Amino acid sequence: MTVAPHRSAAEWSLPDVALVIGAGLIASSIATALVVLSIGSELTILAFSLLFGAQTLGSLAAMWVLSERKGTGDLVADYGLAVHAADVWAIFLGMGLQIGVSILMAPLLFRLFPDGPPEQAVAALAGQARGALEIVLVFVSIVVVAPIVEEMIYRKMLLDRLRRSFGTAPAVLGSAAIFALIHLMDPNAIAVVPGLFIVGIVLGVLAVRRGDLSLAILTHAGVNLTGVILLLWGDRMLDYLQRLAEQAEQAAVVVGRRTGG
Repeated sequence: MTVAPHRSAAEWSLPDVALVIGAGLIASSIATALVVLSIGSELTILAFSLLFGAQTLGSLAAMWVLSERKGTGDLVADYGLAVHAADVWAIFLGMGLQIGVSILMAPLLFRLFPDGPPEQAVAALAGQARGALEIVLVFVSIVVVAPIVEEMIYRKMLLDRLRRSFGTAPAVLGSAAIFALIHLMDPNAIAVVPGLFIVGIVLGVLAVRRGDLSLAILTHAGVNLTGVILLLWGDRMLDYLQRLAEQAEQAAVVVGRRTGG
């Protein structure tokens, strides 16, 4: 798609951001009613994928309309949508970021939730994925689609709007705060809000420095990928590490006995 020469990239407003988010929520609500009527009220992974897909399509449709009316009609110019193969290393940056933030937040969460933090509905659902189809749906929704759409909204539309009014640093902090707080639509997400705020700051810095969303999208994907891996296979990984530790301990005892230690 080429950029029309007489149209400049859009400068989004806060109502534009609200429209995109609202369009997604409305589409998801309509899909919820249809899913309940067709397959029942139980929130399965298939049902979640359908609802999330509807929300994504609703937001993207609103973005397209806004781009055609207020911008260039080019998603790269208007929303910074770009993913460069050379930036694939950012996935590992995101994985490290997720681990680092989890370690940093652990003492705070232990104090706030001594009996264990509440689990997000999405996290609980993703952790139940078993078959190949369910695992693929979880990965596509959380690791691929969510980072793209969320970065377009929060690290392009919202961040650019805040930068025009308040400057770069306040805009990065403000967009990160809104990104974290919007997750409270699920009240159980309260435990992850501080960590999401830190992640949002890092993603905002990456978006500002690069100028497009490639680094931010891939880093965000790495963050979500780590979470999905832990949800799906975390227990098995812990069991495996525990068995390795037990085997190492037994080997040390045997060696000690043979050497007279």
